[in-house]
Amino acid sequence: MRRWIVVLILVCVTGMRLVYAGTDVAGRSTVSLDDKSGWANLPPVYFCGEAVPVHEEAVARRLVSALVQNTNYNRTLYTIRQRASTFFPLIEPILERYKIPADFKYLPLVESALRSRAVSPAGAMGYWQLMPATARELGLTVRGSNDERQHLLKSTDAACRYLRYLYNRLGSWTLAAAAYNNGIGNLLASIRRQGERDYYYLRLNAETGKYLYRILAFKELFGNYQCYRLVLPPQVWRTLSEPLPNVGPESVPEQELITESFITDVTRTAVAESMGAKQAAPANRQQDLPLPNAADVFRGGIKARLAEAGTLQRGQIWVFHLTRDGMADGRPVDQGDILYAIVEDIDPKTNKVFLRADKLFSLENRQTYTLGLSAVDASTGRIGISLPDMEQVKAGWISTWKIL
Repeated sequence: MRRWIVVLILVCVTGMRLVYAGTDVAGRSTVSLDDKSGWANLPPVYFCGEAVPVHEEAVARRLVSALVQNTNYNRTLYTIRQRASTFFPLIEPILERYKIPADFKYLPLVESALRSRAVSPAGAMGYWQLMPATARELGLTVRGSNDERQHLLKSTDAACRYLRYLYNRLGSWTLAAAAYNNGIGNLLASIRRQGERDYYYLRLNAETGKYLYRILAFKELFGNYQCYRLVLPPQVWRTLSEPLPNVGPESVPEQELITESFITDVTRTAVAESMGAKQAAPANRQQDLPLPNAADVFRGGIKARLAEAGTLQRGQIWVFHLTRDGMADGRPVDQGDILYAIVEDIDPKTNKVFLRADKLFSLENRQTYTLGLSAVDASTGRIGISLPDMEQVKAGWISTWKIL
């Protein structure tokens, strides 16, 4: 039987540190360490301009572990690299629009391997793995076959608004990434309990503790692999340097971009790790968004009085009259203008209805405009409003509407 083939031995003169990079009989990468020394020096690594302390042995170990995990799936790595080359040109302009560092384009590689139909055990779906309630609060339609979490551009826009909110709360892109995985409430609780604000020194659940390293691994493998010749086995080096087919995003259908014919071992491994974590990540990020001080997630807001209610069924039209002048979707609107709202969903457990207004009729110029507003709870900013009783309807039920 073929023994493991050691293709490289690095001897660091300072400290006599030994790192071995090779492949086993199955062609998977192997990295071992002389227990008495430590890891070889890694190149400087940054996430969103924030330095990663790879001089710390524990940090270096975790990063190399994440690199090795990805390189154990060599052909899958090539497929994900193909997907990234097609998706990134569409994701990057949206990140730039919200002034979010480009490093966050690697986040959906970890979340879903850029598969629109990826579903987590907790019910998160899509490229950015948004939970249904959170997606609705961010203005996405989540209804049967019309699930905008599977729409690359719309879900990316929603995720960017969430990330911007997290950064505004935490003041660190590294912590924002951790909060995206763990929930800002859980992360803030860990920070308060431990008195530590540095992600690399926080004690977090197993999944969140590895989360940023997995993002960094994709960034380094796809953008800086030349600096890891001493860690990557030859076949992975060839995979990462192999030219990709010249297929631009404009030549791929908007909804799918790339076929969904494969499910990666990387994703299965991530799910297994998540399920096995001692402290599970929160199943629903809804509790973290929005909060009363999260007004930056929302843009604008108007009031409207119910004029005509259809039946309480999905797809029914309800009519509202604006109660004051204001702005809606960047357009001036006047008191008395008419909103045509669709019953998007009904939640009998919470007795809430989700309304979306797609059209507004202007009384001034007698024209109908297309826009996108959602009815929100005025006290919290959350999408979804409590169903009115008959007395409220008779009195002229007033609701708050905002564009997300």
